[in-house]
Amino acid sequence: MKSPRFVICEISDLTFSPEAKLQPFDTYKVRTAARGVLIYEGKIALLNVTKKNYHKLPGGGIESGESNEEGFRRELLEETGSNCELMDEAGVTIEYRDQFNLLQISYIYLAKVVGTPGKVNFVHDEIDDGFKLEWVPFNEIESVMNKDNPTDYEGRFISLRDKEILAFYKDKIK
Repeated sequence: MKSPRFVICEISDLTFSPEAKLQPFDTYKVRTAARGVLIYEGKIALLNVTKKNYHKLPGGGIESGESNEEGFRRELLEETGSNCELMDEAGVTIEYRDQFNLLQISYIYLAKVVGTPGKVNFVHDEIDDGFKLEWVPFNEIESVMNKDNPTDYEGRFISLRDKEILAFYKDKIK
């Protein structure tokens, strides 16, 4: 039996604006995703979303018929060209994105690269957003992420969520 997951963070429009008027939660579409921290030679994989001025951890939506772990492994292979060994799967994040009527639940993993990273395979939207894979030394992650200034609604959620994930795993990464 797996141990329970910890809620790393819960984010809503109220996080950014106390005056926000939230939609009734029963109107939200639920999206599940898998994402996490990937380590290779003392560095962490970050995706620089160059056209929207923020960085994010690799990961994305879980496809129909996939387990959470299968979705995570597929996303890592697409976005970092890497296979991985899981080290931890204790976290979950919850996001209520009112503008999209979306409740996103992300299953969070800590993993290390097995072998050598290969070629990335970004999808059309990621290419349009200027995705660029960067391997950042852990002691520089906070500085890199703190310089980000997301230019869109979604980016604000992603940036805050991923900073919280990195803080959650800080002691396990060092």
